[in-house]
Amino acid sequence: MIKPKVLRGLICIVMGMTLAGCSGNDEEDMYMHAAADSSMVPIKVELSWSPEEVSVNDKVIFKAVISQDGEVVEDAKEVIFEIVDSAEPGKSTQLKGASDGEGAYISERAFEQAGSYTVTSHVTARTQHSMPSKELTVQP
Repeated sequence: MIKPKVLRGLICIVMGMTLAGCSGNDEEDMYMHAAADSSMVPIKVELSWSPEEVSVNDKVIFKAVISQDGEVVEDAKEVIFEIVDSAEPGKSTQLKGASDGEGAYISERAFEQAGSYTVTSHVTARTQHSMPSKELTVQP
């Protein structure tokens, strides 16, 4: 037979474990509610730059307009423009996009060398990620 003191100790341990298992993580619960409230309609990213025809040393403004279900997304978690030179595919430059206050995220850069580049916008918004790419040719 189990001694009364040992039995009380075991009961306290079991109760403590039960109470610990019932406690929730508020941060995780908040994330789950946010995910449940967000739409599962995919985000759409329109990647562009200006000027459309780029020459060496021109200032280029990269722009990503994000929408979901026909409405502009102004609360993107992260927007990064990745630029890869086709002559050096293992090397890339990343530019952080900033909101322009009108539903677009922008960043700018000048190119010192003529060539062909791949521009990819990495967009994380409303629990989704999108990475559209386009080819950019820089003229001498």
